[in-house]
Amino acid sequence: MPYAASRRAEFDWLRVVALGLMIVFHSALGFSSWPWLVSDTHRSVLLGKIVDFLWLWRVALVFVVSGAALMLALGRRSPAEIMRERLKRLAIPLAFGMVVIVPPQVYLERLQRGQFHGSYVDYLPHFADGIYPTGNLSWHHLWFIPYLLVLTAIALPLFTWAGTPARRRIFDPLMQVAIDRHLVWLMVVPLTVAHLSLRVQANDSHNVLFDGRGWMEFGTLFALGGMLARWPALLTAIQRQRYTALALGMMAYSAIRIEWPAASGNPATLPLDGALGWSFLSALNVLAWVLTVTGFVTRWLTRGSSALAYATEAALPVYILHQTLVVFAVYNLHDVDLPLGAKLFLTLSFSVLGSLALYAFVIRRSRWLGLLFGVKPSAAEAGRGQLAAGNQSLNAPGPPPVVFMGSPTAVASIEMGGRVSTDTPGR
Repeated sequence: MPYAASRRAEFDWLRVVALGLMIVFHSALGFSSWPWLVSDTHRSVLLGKIVDFLWLWRVALVFVVSGAALMLALGRRSPAEIMRERLKRLAIPLAFGMVVIVPPQVYLERLQRGQFHGSYVDYLPHFADGIYPTGNLSWHHLWFIPYLLVLTAIALPLFTWAGTPARRRIFDPLMQVAIDRHLVWLMVVPLTVAHLSLRVQANDSHNVLFDGRGWMEFGTLFALGGMLARWPALLTAIQRQRYTALALGMMAYSAIRIEWPAASGNPATLPLDGALGWSFLSALNVLAWVLTVTGFVTRWLTRGSSALAYATEAALPVYILHQTLVVFAVYNLHDVDLPLGAKLFLTLSFSVLGSLALYAFVIRRSRWLGLLFGVKPSAAEAGRGQLAAGNQSLNAPGPPPVVFMGSPTAVASIEMGGRVSTDTPGR
């Protein structure tokens, strides 16, 4: 698959890294000290620390990349075309995932916890009984897709308006001032308000309708992604500040865990002054790590390739599939006598390689499965073309056999590359 010259390779790399981090995060959960859908008999405190570190900011990158992708798409397509494509590539996979991909995860969770007894066929009539966690219907690892759809609908007219020549004449000088004075760090303010809102929000379970914290945080990051795509000078400035961002991220995370080790991501348990400090440092932690990863990835990974084109197209289907394979692996490795590191390696390998294999040999070669998994039509057409070419090659008539004089049992066949081989039957 050739890499399109019109694409921005640095953002494609950032997308692959963002979703890759999510896959690593989910693969580690079942072996960490954190409670999860299914878990192993051995739980690692060290993995729990790693999971805790990633949990605070890992999904933030997805919204940055999505905002950048939307801004770049506006240079090639109309807002109406973009919205139709986003609905097709996100809403359909979300619905399909809730009905087909997620139910096996809930089933295995219920089995391990003794909340259900029976086969998966027995469970299927109950997959939509109530809303998770008290019920069974859930979107699990696909929870962020509704946010992306709504933010896309909101941002499309705003990004279009900001990109008009008249507005560019206003915003370009202002953005240059923001770059010169490092004002991107002011985004910590809305992020602080977002975290502080948890004092009045029931929980942080990403309930779309009542998630003030989520909408403020993800909206801010989505806007940041749009600005990075619109103004390359801002991205260059972030690349220059990547080591500063790294230092700030390390200090912010350390301060949070040293000062409030039992806050558990909920400032409602703290007095107001403590809640303010926790919210500010949590916001700084998110922003600093987002800018760190963005700065390093877009600075070091800038070349497009056919492998990157393939990975970009495979990213969403692989992500949709991976957690079901992770849960399956953790559940079945539960009683296997292996070191924890080996189990983690097997789980991560099974989820990544299994998802890639299903994408390459099944999803990419079917129009309807491609639609259900959010595959772009161009990638699906390429996959079906490869399948058709393979079938034609298999069905093509070969040259007539050649019998060499003096050896009535020798049969020669023409192989690929024009070589001739002789062999005896049954060998």
